[in-house]
Amino acid sequence: MQLSSRQERVFRLATMLGTGKPVSATHILAVLECSEPTLTRALKELRGSYLAEIKYSKAAHAYQITQFGTLDKKVLRRMTESLNAHAELKKSEAAHWVDLDKDKKTAVSLSLRMSILRKIDRYAFANDKTRSEVVELLAEKAFEILQNQHVNTRK
Repeated sequence: MQLSSRQERVFRLATMLGTGKPVSATHILAVLECSEPTLTRALKELRGSYLAEIKYSKAAHAYQITQFGTLDKKVLRRMTESLNAHAELKKSEAAHWVDLDKDKKTAVSLSLRMSILRKIDRYAFANDKTRSEVVELLAEKAFEILQNQHVNTRK
């Protein structure tokens, strides 16, 4: 399941607070990797969407769910399952796009027109290749053509 960054943040926040125990704001910010205003928006969404009552303790600098609203165990379990599926999807996508073979590779920055990038992406998609693989293929073919032209001009 593909989640937006906002959904992922709200689901992770819900699972952290779902125990009913206080969770420090510092811990939440570190786990969610977000700013305080972003945490405030996520808390607002959690309160609004699930009718959860979340209290803040100034003394402990922590948040705690006091009324779960519609955020029951079943919903929390589904959120956890969605987060796990999302993590697996991200991991499999990363494995698909990163090709670590025996050849040492160096990242190269190219400035190409969008029309060329779209052609590369269409070819890559149609042939189950990555953009990098297509660019390498193009470079190899271009060098073959250049070498052949150079050899022919020397004759």
